[in-house]
Amino acid sequence: SELPAKNIDTGMGLERIAAVLEETPSVFKTPLFREIVQKIEEISGKKLTSRGDPDFDPEITRCIKIVADHSRAIYFLISDGVLPSNEGRGYILRRIIRRAVRFGMLLGIKGRFLNEIGKIVIDKYSSVYPELIEKKNTSLRLVDDEEMRFSKTLKEGTRVLIQNIARLKSSGQKDLPPEDAFRLYDTFGFPVELTTEILKENGLSLDISGFQKFLREHSHKSREKTLFDKKLDTNIELYKKISKMAEVEFVGYEKCESSSHIVGILKRKTNGNSKEVTETVSAGEEAEIILDLTPFYGEKGGQIGDRGFIKSSTGIFRVEDCKIPVEGLITHNGRCKEGYLKTGDDVEAKVDVAFRNSVSKNHTSTHLLHWALRSIFGKEITQAGSFVGERGFRFDYAIYSPPSSEELAMLERIINEKIQSNDIVRCFETTKEYADEIGAISLFDEKYGKFVRVVEIGNYSRELCGGTHVKRTGEIGLFKITSESSIGANLRRIEAVTGIHAYEYLSGKEKILRDLSRTLETEEDRLLESIAEMRDELREAKEELDLLRRRVARDRIMQKVKSAEYISEDKGPRVIEFDFSKLDYKLDIDPKNMGVIGDEIKNILGNHNTFIVFGNLIDGKPILLLQATSDLVNRGLDCGKIAREAGAKLNGGGGGKPEYAQAGGSNAQNLEIAMKFVKERVMEIIKDK
Repeated sequence: SELPAKNIDTGMGLERIAAVLEETPSVFKTPLFREIVQKIEEISGKKLTSRGDPDFDPEITRCIKIVADHSRAIYFLISDGVLPSNEGRGYILRRIIRRAVRFGMLLGIKGRFLNEIGKIVIDKYSSVYPELIEKKNTSLRLVDDEEMRFSKTLKEGTRVLIQNIARLKSSGQKDLPPEDAFRLYDTFGFPVELTTEILKENGLSLDISGFQKFLREHSHKSREKTLFDKKLDTNIELYKKISKMAEVEFVGYEKCESSSHIVGILKRKTNGNSKEVTETVSAGEEAEIILDLTPFYGEKGGQIGDRGFIKSSTGIFRVEDCKIPVEGLITHNGRCKEGYLKTGDDVEAKVDVAFRNSVSKNHTSTHLLHWALRSIFGKEITQAGSFVGERGFRFDYAIYSPPSSEELAMLERIINEKIQSNDIVRCFETTKEYADEIGAISLFDEKYGKFVRVVEIGNYSRELCGGTHVKRTGEIGLFKITSESSIGANLRRIEAVTGIHAYEYLSGKEKILRDLSRTLETEEDRLLESIAEMRDELREAKEELDLLRRRVARDRIMQKVKSAEYISEDKGPRVIEFDFSKLDYKLDIDPKNMGVIGDEIKNILGNHNTFIVFGNLIDGKPILLLQATSDLVNRGLDCGKIAREAGAKLNGGGGGKPEYAQAGGSNAQNLEIAMKFVKERVMEIIKDK
């Protein structure tokens, strides 16, 4: 009888056997961990103890063991090609790193420390596991980067927690609400143990059972969503039923057309997304046709499904896409173009060869790109996903640091060199064991059976792949990268085009160059030089224009100053106010130039007994600029404080230094009110002093 729970071992692994033979109470006291633990003790100042020891501390012992175990796992995982990420095995690695950091902090270790332990791990085990040495530099860089990232996460979480603590203390509360602790954990990845520790230091506490309740609810919702996602295709049982009755043979590797037989037709029900088996499909109707034998490639492994036609003596069906809803079943999705087709018809199935060729060129190019990336950046580069279409492809990969423009150019060059060398592309089936033996790359998340399909290019690229490919690399014609970008931590994406689409892409760029050349009336090889000259001329023109604008504005302000009544020192400061938004002509004076104008006016007036308040509307938003001469600052004026008060009038804020400050907000209608407030506030302060 089969056991209800399979593959349960005794737990008596090699390390526990070693502990027994060494007569030690723990695997952490065997030579396998001894030097690692010693390094942790050295940098933490704490000691690993055992039950029965007079100074036994269970919490410290637990922390040391976790840091030791996790540290070893980290460097082994990276040496095996795993990179930190937010999904799959990369997410496990990231969590292990963060957990090690957290327990290191609980031991009192300051700063980044994992690489100090990692060097011991690498030195200790590399004689048996040489890949640890091969990936040493990569491992040290990755771990250092992850520790730095987590430090920032902890910093952000700590800032939010401190705000919560201040709120609790001001309101006289003693307990942090569980939902706030969960928000720290969920949003910032802030460990609840750290939250509890910081709260305790501040005389506060956390309802752990309440936090655990939130955590369980969150996990339950996540599981429900996963189950919901799995149930999205309501037709899955129908597909499974059909696949048991209809055996579909794929012949698309060898040919692009075949004589076939319709074994099933599916159409969507009128009352929802579910589908039903039907006998016929007529002109204008959408359906899925299932053939006993097909040359059409069903979407799989990142490659889109084929397009083409299915023709019978009574009708033509246009295949717009091809899917594999369950293993062993290929559906031809599309619309009946004319006449009708019915179950049992003998048909001719023809793939759109031009479409297939374009897709195949792109798929083979992903293999060339993968090889080129590993050639330039090392074997730790791993594919993280791909999409292979007709007009181009995208290739996601894990890498520690982004490639430079020079490295991207090198990628393009070596790939195009391989295209020009017209290397042979061989596709063959073999056992998984032999594929591993010859170094064929497999995707970690894919499930493989005993027999696999290997795609081999020349003698340099071997990958497990079920897609369609060109016969020789020369068929690709041309390869061109169109973009390279980040899609996550340590994850990058390259988008590229090949063949005629690469030609069209380059032709479009060439047209832009020609148009620029014609517009700027210069030769194409002088475009950069001409644009640089124009940029310098524009900069000079802008500086001259700013100078003229400042001069015009300054003259208008000085006219106002001269016409105003002179105020002696015993009556108060000279307050100069000016609203640039009310000029009858537009000067486009920005805050920087407003400040320069203020400085010039203060100089003209001897930098004495002068306060300036300028107002303006910039992009529809009100802004105030305040300046004061040093003698007024010495008499108690503080532009920064007044700006904060004035900013509130504008539904905003402000701040700055005592002699210079700005305020702004969203209420443009209150600009005049805010300027009047500033003037009155200045007079009030000086009068009080």
